[in-house]
Amino acid sequence: MTLRLEWPGFRLVYEEGVLGLRWSDAADLWVKAERCVEASMRATSADGSGQLAFRFGSAPSDATDLIVVRAGVPADHVQDAEQLVQRLRREHGVPDRRADEDETAELARVPVGTDGWVLAPTGPASEELFDEVMERIKNEAD
Repeated sequence: MTLRLEWPGFRLVYEEGVLGLRWSDAADLWVKAERCVEASMRATSADGSGQLAFRFGSAPSDATDLIVVRAGVPADHVQDAEQLVQRLRREHGVPDRRADEDETAELARVPVGTDGWVLAPTGPASEELFDEVMERIKNEAD
């Protein structure tokens, strides 16, 4: 059974175990659903719109390659996107989020030696921005 979601600038097709994501005039991504290690549909604003997020692992399963895809979903397509996520869970055992992810964990920098991350030394402007963002998060939490 084929499932199609489409709105201006974006199209998603789920057919025969393959997810196809297309951003008009930008990119096409076709991935076997069995490579999906996480799928979620999150509300992002008061107008009812949301964000569809996928994480895809590469083959073989012990590889550290990871593709993360996020697509904004207009309010009138949120229910269909949620149905797609539920279908992926049912048919392919895709979890909502990684089991080892702790939602209460404090935001922190990724260590330089972590597998799967490409890091470069940051410049002074990046360091200043990082410090400012962390300070704002701290102040909002207080």
